[in-house]
Amino acid sequence: MLAALIAITGDSVAVPRSRIVLWAWERPEDLRFAGPSFDIAVLAGSIALSGETVAVTGRRYPALVSLEQRIVGVVHVEIDRRQPLVWSPLQRAATIARILTLADNPRFAEIQIDFEVRASERQALLDVLHGVRAGLAAERKLSMTALASWCNTERWLASAPVDEIVPMLFRMGPTGENLKRRLAEGGDFAARNCRNGIGVATDTPPDRLPSGRRVYIFSPRPWSPEALDEIVKELGK
Repeated sequence: MLAALIAITGDSVAVPRSRIVLWAWERPEDLRFAGPSFDIAVLAGSIALSGETVAVTGRRYPALVSLEQRIVGVVHVEIDRRQPLVWSPLQRAATIARILTLADNPRFAEIQIDFEVRASERQALLDVLHGVRAGLAAERKLSMTALASWCNTERWLASAPVDEIVPMLFRMGPTGENLKRRLAEGGDFAARNCRNGIGVATDTPPDRLPSGRRVYIFSPRPWSPEALDEIVKELGK
């Protein structure tokens, strides 16, 4: 039996709750308390690319959600820095197939790819996105996370076949703080296709967010009603 949903109290927020998504990464999480007003982005599994190999790890810890909550299925892809990426046609096809297998869950309303690449590996990310897009039903949305620099000073994501790009405004270093200040002053990302989503963290909330986009929130600690209430208030300042 599902636990009773706990109402979140607090001041009105600038970002509608229907536009807030809570990331549930690889640890035990129970997000039923958040209720149907918040979407949940659940890590479905991870893929490690090492040399010519493709290794898949499914989610190891439970993520409890209610039937009323809208779920985004997240697939994390990473490259083993000890083994140069080959990226042969066989490895590319295997990576796309594994992602589609992890995404094959009727509870996932949409799919998000979390794949950080170096400049020399950009084509691998674009190949993955094109392959996954081709393998998903037309009505299923495809999202991707992005380093803030990809949206601010680079243009290569213009060809990404996604419905949403989520630049992450946390763990960015000194240059990232300059970008956060510019956004707080009313600026925006140079890449227009990066203006429909944004990622923030509970421990480093931005002073102000650009308007009109969905906000994904990362918490370095397990989610709780108190943590959610606090970040919702921060976003509403």
